[in-house]
Amino acid sequence: MFFIYHPRSPVFSLLILCRNLISPWGNEDTQQLIDILEQYQVKATFFVVGEWVDKYPESVKALSEAGHEVMNHSNTHPHMNQMSREEVIADVEACNDKIESVTGVRPTLIRPPYGEYNDTVISAIRSIGMEPIQWDVDGSQTASTPLIHRIFLCKEAADHMGSAASLLLEVG
Repeated sequence: MFFIYHPRSPVFSLLILCRNLISPWGNEDTQQLIDILEQYQVKATFFVVGEWVDKYPESVKALSEAGHEVMNHSNTHPHMNQMSREEVIADVEACNDKIESVTGVRPTLIRPPYGEYNDTVISAIRSIGMEPIQWDVDGSQTASTPLIHRIFLCKEAADHMGSAASLLLEVG
């Protein structure tokens, strides 16, 4: 599963998430995705789970070296709205440490797991200098469609919403 978020795109934003070890998603699509984004000169921000960083550090490094941002999607993919402020901070910082150790860059954005959040989660995240993000358009409903076509389907949806749209896209 992936999400891409690109806040600097004048046309649309993609969100790419690289999820955790216990999910069926691996890193098989990472290079294809890097190649597609390079072909269309798109820079993206990938949201990764710390467990995915542990399992696929070479993919995290490849994303970063290709000029994409690598940001936080939690360390263990928990339901953060059921956690204390201290637990949220500990989980987020553990993932930040892993990403920074591979890329040399500390994340500043987080996409909370399951799209869940509450005042405690938002306050905890902002207390460590990070900003939470979400998506506007869900392109994950087209999982059987080839990756490149799903990207363009998401873009078409975003064109109707304007430049502020952030798109959810699942691959894998």
